[in-house]
Amino acid sequence: MGKAFQTLTSPARAWMLVVAVSMMAGLAGMFTLPVMDRDEARFAQATAQMLETQDFVRIAFLDEDRNKKPVGIHWLQSVTVGAAQMVTGALENRQIWAWRIPSLLGAVLTALATFLIANRLLAHPAGLIAGTLMGATVLLGAESGIAKTDAMLAGITTFALYALIRLKSANTLSEQRKWAIALWALMALGGLIKGPVTPLAVGLAAITLSLWERKGNWLKPLAFWPGPVLAALILIPWLVSVQIATDGAFLREALGEDLGPKVVTGHESHGGLPGYHLLLLSALFFPAILFLPAGIAAAWRALKEKRPDAEEAARWLIVMSLPFWLLFEILPTKLPHYVLPAYPALAVLSAWGALEWGKAGRIFTYSGAGFAVFGGAIIGAVLVYLAAAHEGPLGLAIFMSILIFAALLAALVLAFRGRAVPALIPLIAAGLIWQGAGRGVIAPATDLFPSRDAAQLIQEAGLIDPDTELLSSYTEPSLAFALRSDIALIDIDDIRERAGALTTRQLLIIDLSRTGEADAGFIARVRARACDLYETSGYNYSRGRATALLIARTGPCEE
Repeated sequence: MGKAFQTLTSPARAWMLVVAVSMMAGLAGMFTLPVMDRDEARFAQATAQMLETQDFVRIAFLDEDRNKKPVGIHWLQSVTVGAAQMVTGALENRQIWAWRIPSLLGAVLTALATFLIANRLLAHPAGLIAGTLMGATVLLGAESGIAKTDAMLAGITTFALYALIRLKSANTLSEQRKWAIALWALMALGGLIKGPVTPLAVGLAAITLSLWERKGNWLKPLAFWPGPVLAALILIPWLVSVQIATDGAFLREALGEDLGPKVVTGHESHGGLPGYHLLLLSALFFPAILFLPAGIAAAWRALKEKRPDAEEAARWLIVMSLPFWLLFEILPTKLPHYVLPAYPALAVLSAWGALEWGKAGRIFTYSGAGFAVFGGAIIGAVLVYLAAAHEGPLGLAIFMSILIFAALLAALVLAFRGRAVPALIPLIAAGLIWQGAGRGVIAPATDLFPSRDAAQLIQEAGLIDPDTELLSSYTEPSLAFALRSDIALIDIDDIRERAGALTTRQLLIIDLSRTGEADAGFIARVRARACDLYETSGYNYSRGRATALLIARTGPCEE
C-alpha cells in the first residue's frame, strides 16, 4: 500500500490524484441535486432551447432573448447534452447532470492548472498539495456541480495565467511565441465563456508584475501576429452572427444592461460592502484556508530574504490574486463566485504554507487553525440548518457535521505535531465530506425544490400532453426547465385573462403565496371546475418564503 501510494504521488502521476479529488468533489450532487434557481435553470433552459430549435447563435430563455453572457458554455452544454440524449434521453427527460458536465470539466481543469502553476513556481510536491486543496474547496466544488459559466471560466483563466508564467520564463523566441499564441487563444476562449473576466485577470497580473519589476519587455511576444488573429477567429464569427441575429441587441444589452450596472451599483440586489469576499473566505476556501496564513508568511519571507526563485514565486502568486481580488472587493455588485479565478493562487500559497508550516510563526499557524475551525463551523451549521429548517435528514446532518469536525481535528493535531503534509489527508477528506453530504444527500432531501416536486407530480399524473397549454404564476426558471419550453411564466392576472371560462385544455400552476383577496374568486372557480386538482408545497429560496402550488388541469374533462 505504501509503495503504491508513493508511486501515485510521484511527480509523473500526482496529477491523477488531483483529477480524482476534483472529480469526487464535483460529482457530489451532480445526479441528485435538482436544477438550481435562478442562474443554473436559465443557462440550462437556454441550452435546451438551442438544441430544440437548432439555433446555436441566439441565446433565449422561453420567448425572450437572453443577451447577458456569451455563447461558449451553451455550446459546451449542447455537446454533452446531445451526447447524453442519444443514450439516456437527457434532453427530453431534463436530466440536469448532462448540463453540468462542462462545469465538472472546468473544475478539473482548474485543479490541474493549479497543479501545474505550483510545480512550476515551487516544484513537486507543491503541485499535488495545491491541486488537491483547490479541488476540494467548498466554492470550486459547488460551482463544479452547477450548469453555468464559473467553473469552466476558472479553468480557462487559470490555464491562461499558467501560460503567462511560461511566457515570461521562456528562453527562446520560438518558445515565447508558442506560449503567446496559447495565451491569446485562452483569453479568447475565456471571452467566449464570460466576456472580459479572463483577459482582465491576465491583464491585471501582467501589468502589476511589470510595474513591480519595472520591466515589461517579456510581454513583447504577445504582439506576434498569429496570436491576435487566432483570438479574433475564435471570437468574431459568433459575435458578428449574434449581432446580426439580434439586430445589434446582444452587445447593447450585455454591456449596457448586464455588465454596466454591475460596475456602478449593486445590480439585481447583489450589493455588498468592501470586505464581502474576505468575510466568506474561511467557509468558501475551506479546507485549504488552514494553510493560507502560513503560505502568506512563506511568501513574505521569500520577499524579505530575496531568494531569487522563491521571490519570483511570491511575486507571481501576489499579482495573480491580489489585484483581481481587490477589484472585486471594490466593485459594488458582489456574488461569492466572482473571485473564484483568484483562488488557484491562494491554493498555491496554501501548499507553500503546508510545506513550510514549521517555519511560520504562531500567529500564522494559530490564525490558520482559527479560520479553519470558523469555516468548518459555518459549513457544519449550514448542513444542520438545511435539515432542521427544510425537512431534511437532521440526524444525518448532525452526524456529517461531527464527521467534518473530526477530520478537521485530526488535520490540526497532525499539523501542530509537525506533520503538516500528512495532515492534508484528513483535511481534504473534510472538504469532500461537505460536498458529498451537503450537495449530494442533505440539500436534495429538503423542501427547497418546489419545481421538482410539481414537475414530478404533473408527470406521474399525466396532466400534460402536446396540446395542453401551460400557464404558471410560479415564475422560477426551474419550472420551465423541468416541464416544457413553451410554458408561460406570468402573473395571476394574466392567467385569469388567458384561462377565460376554464373550458380550454390548459394546465394552470398557481403560486398561492403570491395571491391576495382579489384572487379568491378566481381560485375558487378553478377549484370547482378543474378536471384534475393537486397541491404541493415547498420553500422558494429565491424569494425567501414558503410557497404552495395549486395545480389544475382544465378543459374538456374525460367522462
